[in-house]
Amino acid sequence: MKLPFFILATVGTAAVADGITVTPETYIRAETDVAFADFQRRADGMINTNAFVREPTLLDDQPVIRMNRDTLYGSVVIDTQGGAKITVPKAEDGRYISVLVLDNDHYAPAVYYEPGTYDLPTDTRYVTLLYRVQLLDYSNPDDVAAANALQDQFVVQASSSEPFQSPQWNVDSMLALRAEYEVEFKKFAQFEPDWMGPRGEVNEETRHLAAAGAWGLFPSKDAVYINYAGPTDPEKCYSATYETPQTEAFWSITVYGDDGFMKSDNNVINDRNVSSNDDGTFTAFFGSEAACGTKENRVDISDGWNFLLRIYRPGSEILSGEYTLPEVSTLE
Repeated sequence: MKLPFFILATVGTAAVADGITVTPETYIRAETDVAFADFQRRADGMINTNAFVREPTLLDDQPVIRMNRDTLYGSVVIDTQGGAKITVPKAEDGRYISVLVLDNDHYAPAVYYEPGTYDLPTDTRYVTLLYRVQLLDYSNPDDVAAANALQDQFVVQASSSEPFQSPQWNVDSMLALRAEYEVEFKKFAQFEPDWMGPRGEVNEETRHLAAAGAWGLFPSKDAVYINYAGPTDPEKCYSATYETPQTEAFWSITVYGDDGFMKSDNNVINDRNVSSNDDGTFTAFFGSEAACGTKENRVDISDGWNFLLRIYRPGSEILSGEYTLPEVSTLE
């Protein structure tokens, strides 16, 4: 799985055909250099300059796989030499805002949720911030405008403004290692909790899997992602009843095709649009209206359909691994 906007589907200018050979020891730094260079490019090559996605993902404009319509994303590469700060705005309507700090070695030293001004960590000279602003209703232009207004209120202050310069890594060697590591990465339906976090709090033997398959991954305390692959016949209707995930923020299910792209505008169930059962659970239906009939919580499916459950600021049941997804059953 690759995450939206900040998970690179292409290789940027920091990787070239005849550059420095990437080894297992330098792999994480190489991937991170490539990502940082790409984020700076998105900001017109400017350091300490925010770049935002301003609109919800469209079906005919999905730059990378497994994008979603839960939040609008943004990024900035910051030169922390001499000190740097980020000001996080307040959402008066209570919508979720987060700022994930990633250093140049793909550690995540901090995540900010509350409004205020924060001194940024300086473990590496350059850090990238990944912004998320929740969309309460991605189909409502007024809601998108409200999210855009919050994006405009993130303020970076930095003492130094020297642009990020990446070593020229060899693209073939980096992609070869990425492909090798992704084979192992794809065996995980749920990501390991020690893949991401601050220095000294992660598994140094396995964190390269996050860099390969989900660069920019949240630490598990901040978000949990659970994959589900459905039955192969998209002409049928399937259903399952789910426990509502415990969360301090929000959760969502987004359905994808076999290539990881969204195939329908009716592909999201979340804590804002779900219809719950009397006991607090919810029953979802996967299939066309022709196959399922008129059902609440129905989403369209296609060949090789699968979904990703995203749980932001998960509760203890989620973090402990007690929460599992049931198998769907065929609706006759």
